[in-house]
Order: sequence, then structure tokens, then C-alpha cells
Amino acid sequence: MHVHKIRQALFALLAAIATLVFFPRDAHAVGTFKLRSTEANEVSGAWHLYVTIELPKAPLTAHQSMKFLFTKTMVYERSLIDGHNEPVLNRQALQNQTPSVESLDVDFADPSGKIFKGTRFDFGLTRARGYEAGEYKVEVRTSDGTTIGTPARLVLKGDNPVVDRRAMAFNAKEKSIKKVDAYDAGANQAKNDEEPVAPASNGPSEVTPTGTATGFVPPEGLEETDEEKLKTRNPKGCGCEVVGLGPTTAFGGPGTALLSLVPVLGIGIAAARRRSSRRSA
Repeated sequence: MHVHKIRQALFALLAAIATLVFFPRDAHAVGTFKLRSTEANEVSGAWHLYVTIELPKAPLTAHQSMKFLFTKTMVYERSLIDGHNEPVLNRQALQNQTPSVESLDVDFADPSGKIFKGTRFDFGLTRARGYEAGEYKVEVRTSDGTTIGTPARLVLKGDNPVVDRRAMAFNAKEKSIKKVDAYDAGANQAKNDEEPVAPASNGPSEVTPTGTATGFVPPEGLEETDEEKLKTRNPKGCGCEVVGLGPTTAFGGPGTALLSLVPVLGIGIAAARRRSSRRSA
């Protein structure tokens, strides 16, 4: 009899250990959590959810702060691909996603103020908060981290924005289409929207002159000499010069008096020759 009790105690201990090892979530979960419908249709960019929560016993206060965790497990992508004119629905499974947390104040009391252990309430999810059509895992936890019930699967129905995954797109600028680069045509694609970058120049570039430079002819070289002044003032003269007397011009000068004596000297020479011829005869 004693051995039988020992076996029963050992079996219960092993069962408790197995429960803690293989079902740790269920060991810490309390109460129940249910969605009235596991599917929700999108209305004006939002999904309306109806929830039922039941605790093991009525809470001390009517309002309890709870966290709703929505982990995306699959996204419904509408994409444009080569060979198709209309968007194609592509269900993409996701893993290791960070959950979106919604903190809500849940009321467990009726209008009279009586507190109950269970309640029904509803709330909405919007695209503005990052939600989109796809599948989610929903969990409910209390403010101290206790899980309520078991996780539920939720499907948000709707049309997500179209993603353009074609190699060449001619209407990618439309607001309803999101262009995804480097999907079908490779990563090295030309980008015509970027401003061109000026090429680097390794050679000499143009230099803008600054300051004042000295002329090739000095200032004294630009002044006229005395001879240049005479020639400049009498542009019609012959420009003849007699050594020691200076230049002869039509308007007088040292050479002009000498030239006037040439005829007189000629007459005197002729008269002298005549006298010499008469004497010899």
C-alpha cells in the first residue's frame, strides 16, 4: 500500500513537470478570450472587432487595463507583375514579426455599477496605425503580463495598395501604385530622377584674372623725343638734314640759308672762268 502511494505521487510530479515544460503558456494563462468572428471586413479603412473576455473571478475594480497584441503572420500583397494587366494576389507568410500593441481600458461593470468576471466589448483597427489586409495572431494580456485565454487567429479582409514589381513600368507614378525597385530587373537599374553629378576634372581649369598688370612698354618709352616732335609738327617737310646744321624744311631752318647761296656761288664761279680765259688769250 505504501509503495502504491509513492508511485501515485511520483506519477503526479512527472505530469506536473511535463505540463510546465511542454505547455508553459497554458500554465500561466487564466480565463478565456474569444473573438465573435475570426474574420473582419474593412469599412472605410478600419476593421471592427467584437471580443468576449472572462476572468477566473470578478476583478476588484470595474475598469481593467489590458493589452491586445496583434502579430502579423501573413500579408495579402496585390502586385503588378510582367505578363499580367491586373494585380495578382500574393499571400506572403511572415515570421518573427514584432507585434503591434493596443492598450485598452476594459469595463467589467454594468450600468448599475455591479462588477462581473466576464464582459463583451468592441473596438476598431485602422490602417493609420499600420494594419493592413492579412492574417494575425491575437493575444490578450493583463497589465502585469498574465495571458488571458489562448491566442486567436484573425483575418483582416480588404484590398491593400498595389505594388509594382514589373521590370519596366509606365504608370508607376500613379498614387495607387507603389514601385518596388530591383525586383525583376536586378539591382543595378538606372535612376532618371536623380540629378547628374558634375564629373571631376583633373586638368587645369580657367582662371579669372585679378588685380592690375604692368605694361610691356615703360611710361618713358611713350614720350616723344625732340626729333619726333619736329617731324610731327612739320609733316610736309622733306626731312633732309645737313650735318652740323640740322634738318632743312620748306618753312626755314639752318639749311635754308645755305641753299639760298648756291646760285650766287654758281654765278661767281662762271665769271671767274671767263676772266681766266680772256687773260690766256
